[in-house]
Amino acid sequence: MIPLDIIFLTGLAVMPSGVLCGLSSIFIYRLRITTIGFSVAHGALAGAALSLLLQVDPLPLSLGFALLTALILGPLADYLKAPLDLVSMVTFSLHTALALLFIYMSPGTALAAQVVSSILWGSILAVTPSYLILLTLLLVLYMLYYYTFKPKLLAILFDVRLAEADGINTRLYVYTIIFLVGTTVVLLLKLVGGFLVFTLIYNLAVTTMQLTRHIRRMLILAPLMGVTVVYLGLFMSFLLDLPVGVCIVISSIIMLLISVTIRRSFKV
Repeated sequence: MIPLDIIFLTGLAVMPSGVLCGLSSIFIYRLRITTIGFSVAHGALAGAALSLLLQVDPLPLSLGFALLTALILGPLADYLKAPLDLVSMVTFSLHTALALLFIYMSPGTALAAQVVSSILWGSILAVTPSYLILLTLLLVLYMLYYYTFKPKLLAILFDVRLAEADGINTRLYVYTIIFLVGTTVVLLLKLVGGFLVFTLIYNLAVTTMQLTRHIRRMLILAPLMGVTVVYLGLFMSFLLDLPVGVCIVISSIIMLLISVTIRRSFKV
C-alpha cells in the first residue's frame, strides 16, 4: 500500500513533469537532437554506478554526470566538427561502458541491483518535497527562458539556418535548450526511469505532430498532452500495481493511437 503523502506529492508532480516533457519533446523534434535523452540518461546511470563503487549517495553523482553531459554536448560537437546526434551517441556508449565497469567493480550485488533498477525503471517513492521543488523550479526557469527569448526561439525552431541568416546567435540558444532538456531528463529519471523517459518524450512529439504542424500550437498542445499522459500513467500504476514508468509510456502510446484516429477521422 502506497502512503497517502506519496500519492499526494506524486499528484502534484504531474503538472510540472508533463509540461516539461511536452516542451522538451517539441524542442528535441524541431532541433533534431533526438539522441540527447540517451546520452543524459546513461550519464545518470554511470553516476549511480560510480556511487556504488564509492559507497556514497547516488543522487549527487547521477545528477552531476547527467548535467555535465547536457552542458558539454553542444560545445563538444562544435569542437569535433561532427553532428550533435553522432557526438551524443559517442558519449552514450562511453557512459554505458563506464556504468558496466563501475557495477562490475562494486561490492554488494543486491544494492547495485536496487539502485540501478530505480534509475532504469523509476519509482513513485522517488517523489519527495525536495524533488517537487526542483521540478517546479525547472519549469519556472524553462518558461522564463521561453517567454524572454520567444521571438528568437520561435525563429530557431522554425528553421535554424534562416535564424542564423537573420543574425541570431543560434549556438547559444541551442546550447541552453540542450541543457534544459538534459536537466528535464535528469529529474524525470527518478519518476519514469532511464529506459523510458526519452521514449515518453519522443512519443509526445509524434503524438503532437498528428494533430498540428504549427509550432506555436505544438508548444501549447504538447505540454497539455504530457500532463494528461502522466496522469493516466499514474492512475494505471496505482490501479494495476505496475511500475509507474512503464504505465506512463503505455498511456503515451494510447494517446498516440487516439491522435492518429483523430487525424484520420477529421483529416487534421
